[in-house]
Amino acid sequence: MGVVASAAAVLAALLGGAALTLAVERLFSRRGLEAGPARDVDLRRGLDLPNADRWLLPAGPAVALGGVALAMVVIPFGPGLIGRDLGVGLFYVIVVVDFVVLGLALAGWGANTPDAVEACYRIVAQLVAYVVPLGLAYVGVVMMARSLSTVAVVEAQRDLWFVVLQPTGFLLYLVTGLMQSYRAPFLEPFAGSIGGGVLGAAGGWSGLLWRVALAGVLLVVAAVGAVLYLGGPSGPWLPGWAWMLAKTYALMALMLGLGRCVRPFSTAGMLALSWKVLIPAGLVNVLLVGGLILLGVGPRA
Repeated sequence: MGVVASAAAVLAALLGGAALTLAVERLFSRRGLEAGPARDVDLRRGLDLPNADRWLLPAGPAVALGGVALAMVVIPFGPGLIGRDLGVGLFYVIVVVDFVVLGLALAGWGANTPDAVEACYRIVAQLVAYVVPLGLAYVGVVMMARSLSTVAVVEAQRDLWFVVLQPTGFLLYLVTGLMQSYRAPFLEPFAGSIGGGVLGAAGGWSGLLWRVALAGVLLVVAAVGAVLYLGGPSGPWLPGWAWMLAKTYALMALMLGLGRCVRPFSTAGMLALSWKVLIPAGLVNVLLVGGLILLGVGPRA
């Protein structure tokens, strides 16, 4: 029963999160605002790419969706509602979520167009921009929870959520999460100047799969954020899965809203933001967490 319930919760979260993301994108696009990365994908027909690799191009969204599904395995939705409690769960999440980078690179190379190949370089540059500060956001949580297990992180927040103890780390996670999920204002790999990049070569079923995959990445980023800083499925009165879904969707809405309050960043701007602001902020957060631990503040002190 535990496995069945866990699978049902994961499926509900995936479908609900993808639907919510696409609905918000549609709302913003109607108002003339910057929408999500797959906003210009033509879902009605496939595109004619005579030089495309017929194996690599469709493999891209499949790889990205696989990473989303693998990440959901270690996210707890309540007592017993987890696919697998890995001792290195957070490290595992960092690795599998970035399958989207591999998927985008495969699709860009497989499209075999100048714009798509240019997008591949921008995608790698964006990975470089967010991976170190994102790791520092994880480090602060791991230091306080003293574990890489997602279940242990939730249990460590039973008395007080980490967002209260680590507001800098939480803000750092939100910004790097927007980069990792390719949401505004970090849409340079899909800019109009390169014809939409990888997604400019997507159409028909491939385009639809990309929209679902990128919505799934945002869902995972929000769900992991809920586990890291908002206590995951813990909460009064309601069942754990209800709290987890509520926190996840609230974070998704917050990230989508905040992303559209800031001007778009170029690739150079993202790298400058990372090195000049995000990485120093991450290091400061780690030092502050270390100080709190020495002062006996936090769980297991």
